[in-house]
Amino acid sequence: MKLVPRYSFPVGAEMTVLNQKLSLRSVTDEDYDMMDVETGQVGVIPFSKFAELLKTPGVQTGDSHGLTAGVVELRLGNLKVAEQLSVSQREHGEFHHAICLAAATLRTKLRQERGEPNLRLTGPLLNDNENRKFICHFAGKYLGKRVNTSRVRGGRNSEWVLYGGRTILKYLALFDKVGPDDDTIAALATLDHLKGNQTRRISPRLLELMTEAWEQIGLDLKAPSPSNVHKYLETLVYEQNQVRKRNGLKRLILPSQKTLTAHRDYLLKPTEVLVATKGERHARNKRGRGSTDIRALLPGELVEIDECKLSLISSAKERGYWENFSSADKKTLEEIDTEIRKRLTLVLVIDVATRMPLVWILSDAPKAEATLAALRMATRDKTKEKIKYGCSGDPAPAMGLGGAKSDNGVGLRCKSVIGSLMGTASSFTAVRTYASADKPYVERLIGTTESILIKLLHGYTGRKPGELPEYDANANGVLDTEELYGILTRFFIDEYPSLRHMGVGMGGRRPAEVMKELNKKRGLYRPMNPDMRRIHLGWKSEVKPNDEGVCVLSGIWFNSTEFQNAIDDNAVSKVSVFIDPENLTEATAIIPGVVGEFRLQLQVSAFADLTVPEVLKVTEAYRMEDPTVTEIYEDRIASTRRALSDQLGIIRVENKLTRSYSTFDECKAKARHVYHGTRTIPSPENLQTVRPGEINSPLQGPGVLPIGASSRVTSHGDVDPVNAANEGTSVTSDEPTSIEETGGRKVAVEPKTKQLEIQHQPIGRPKTKGTFK
Repeated sequence: MKLVPRYSFPVGAEMTVLNQKLSLRSVTDEDYDMMDVETGQVGVIPFSKFAELLKTPGVQTGDSHGLTAGVVELRLGNLKVAEQLSVSQREHGEFHHAICLAAATLRTKLRQERGEPNLRLTGPLLNDNENRKFICHFAGKYLGKRVNTSRVRGGRNSEWVLYGGRTILKYLALFDKVGPDDDTIAALATLDHLKGNQTRRISPRLLELMTEAWEQIGLDLKAPSPSNVHKYLETLVYEQNQVRKRNGLKRLILPSQKTLTAHRDYLLKPTEVLVATKGERHARNKRGRGSTDIRALLPGELVEIDECKLSLISSAKERGYWENFSSADKKTLEEIDTEIRKRLTLVLVIDVATRMPLVWILSDAPKAEATLAALRMATRDKTKEKIKYGCSGDPAPAMGLGGAKSDNGVGLRCKSVIGSLMGTASSFTAVRTYASADKPYVERLIGTTESILIKLLHGYTGRKPGELPEYDANANGVLDTEELYGILTRFFIDEYPSLRHMGVGMGGRRPAEVMKELNKKRGLYRPMNPDMRRIHLGWKSEVKPNDEGVCVLSGIWFNSTEFQNAIDDNAVSKVSVFIDPENLTEATAIIPGVVGEFRLQLQVSAFADLTVPEVLKVTEAYRMEDPTVTEIYEDRIASTRRALSDQLGIIRVENKLTRSYSTFDECKAKARHVYHGTRTIPSPENLQTVRPGEINSPLQGPGVLPIGASSRVTSHGDVDPVNAANEGTSVTSDEPTSIEETGGRKVAVEPKTKQLEIQHQPIGRPKTKGTFK
């Protein structure tokens, strides 16, 4: 049978059960009879239920509220334990406890030796030399320090000296009154905290003036100094003394700045002063409590992102090229260098579970492109950086992101960043700006980086303006961007993961070892799908496919069999291609109206595993050549082409080849003939007709219309005489049409047509440019 604990509490003991203040009325055979102190309601709590409640943090047991208070409460007031006293008071309490134990032992010994059970110690007995030696010997063993019967000569020392008999009796009386719930050391401690004059030496009116000075001047967001408040108080005291002088009162004495500051500290707590002078946000960051919870258990489960402007002047000058630039190029680069020096920003991402740095990216300004690059770096392997910059440690491996936390930064909390995280099945949490407790891990990383690394680099500007008055950061800013990134890479791979971390959940372990341990026990957060990663975090291009696949960035080709079949089966004008700028080995294509994604392979094997900047650098190296060499080859090409043109001209003349080209004027003249056409003039209104069967009659007379030479043909526009002769056509003269009367009716008579003689010889070249003969 399980034992049900039954605790013994005195009647009147106060307990707090689930935020209810209860007082014990009585104890029965099965439960406690309790009463609510605030409402007076009576109830019972069984022993078994009370034992279970004791395991929860919602139950607290207190002391009994009897009519008499303990010795400690009577002597020390609200102080109840020795830990609340000063070190000196605790040491004296331990010494008093030792001599009281020794005196009680001496009392028991004398009672046994003299056979007097009610023997009481007196001053003469305690002042006896033998008894004092006994007390000193016993107290020294218990205390662990030597106790002398009298003060030794030679000035002040650290040895204890036994009191006189009357003082020992005073502490022995307190020792006998100590109850079971009292702290014996605190009960026997000295009352040094009550020493001194406790009465106020400043008049109430002067206290009012001091309070007014602080309210009017001191508690302002401009954060005035105590000196400013003291000067204002001096004015108030002077005006008050003038009034008191007219009334025959004693003048007020101006207190010191220290007294004025002590008065403020008496009225307000440090946090309240900080809120009044620095603002609520600053006070929350400085004195607000943070969370001590373990917020992530898996590497990649939660990351924190932040961007900070480096307190460092860097240079945009490329080593090895500066001396080869012209004066104009140097001037332009100086302007670029000035701009970069002003706007260099560091984007950091830290894994909360292991405190491993995942991302460190330099950007000229806070923007969404830098944040997306940071997310790509967090989810990819960083061995390339390790090899490139000669690191000996292992960087954080590629992993997925379960959730990201950032503040309201320009390049952090924007549509593209949040949409990209949502697309990769990652959550996004937006926290308050300038609230360090909301994202403490990345804030600590930034502070540690600046205190350990940045302040040692050339061009350090200090954390605030004017911190380094004699140091010229602009003159010492000689590190270029590539050198600075190499230094940061070695720090975040080799140094920071190797430092002992005392944060919550770390316990002094090193982030690199925590990463190995969690990787072995729990595993990393699941990686992102490569296609989804490229679609949401990569670069997008709208291109037109062809038989060779797709070409992005004007020279990088991708293709695959599935993609080529889909292009052949569907009429596609353009497709969307997504690439990872850090790895061009593969790409992802999406065809409008076609289900699914298509993974494409790089067709230029020389660009495999290269980044976009590296590809551009390789291409630039291929195309770069010395200007002298360029001039030689250009002259060679021009001379070769001129020689070929001259050779073809000679061959054409020698073989009397006809001309196969036309001049501009010839093209225009031929075009006029092509554009001109022929149309028929409509018949007059009174058109004569014949009976059926008589249209071909050879008879001339009324009702019969002649056909043949007198038929009317009209040409609209000029006709080339040469072409007209070749085609055997007739040309109508420009003579007007005459009107004749026939049988009392007017008939239109056409002018005579001039017949052109057909020439059967070929047309020669014109003697004059643009003129045909």
